[in-house]
Amino acid sequence: MSYDPRTIAFTAEILYPPQQLRADLAQSVHNSLYRQPAVGYQNFQVAPDGIHLTNLPQGPGQVSSATFTWDRLILRDELRGTSVEDFAGRTVNVVTQSFQTLGITASLAQQFVVRSLIQPRHFRDGREFLSRRLVAPGNDAWQTLGRQLQSLGVRLVLPPPAGAKGTFHVRVESWPQDARSVWIENTGSFAGPIAVGDAPQLAELLYETYRYLTGPVGAFLAALDTP
Repeated sequence: MSYDPRTIAFTAEILYPPQQLRADLAQSVHNSLYRQPAVGYQNFQVAPDGIHLTNLPQGPGQVSSATFTWDRLILRDELRGTSVEDFAGRTVNVVTQSFQTLGITASLAQQFVVRSLIQPRHFRDGREFLSRRLVAPGNDAWQTLGRQLQSLGVRLVLPPPAGAKGTFHVRVESWPQDARSVWIENTGSFAGPIAVGDAPQLAELLYETYRYLTGPVGAFLAALDTP
């Protein structure tokens, strides 16, 4: 049996041909999105690292932003209770509006990050679960470090099988904010252009990244979660 993960963060990085950003065009994007409450942003800021569209946080650690840099659009939703469907819709809408306004005909590559939390069923401490099941050199080996283990994790790189095009970078770590939880992340990297008219394909790449984290990765960890 797999877990019921609690997803805490989504990120999308949509790469486009390098360009000189125009603040007036980005402001036009902001104005258009602002008229759509479901995907709009409250604030607009031009900064040295890019042009930022943001929503005010309603709680500690919350992030809701769209950032234009010289070569990519970065969308982030963190600790806001956002569903994968909501973030997929935001991504498609913001990319479509932005690319049409900025005169970008296609993205060059796409990357999506999904972060979730799970709770092991047979361990009260996520560190114990990972140290005894996922990273298991034996208790004597851990003792040789001479210090208490505060956190640990692993990173897996999974290239695409035949017929697929996405590479997955999976991270599994303990989570300092809650000792019982395990923090899992999947970064899906996809090469190849997607025309602005085909922006709905971005949602499918996000779903693919999400499903791998909540499906095979969760099932893999659940198989290790034994008494």
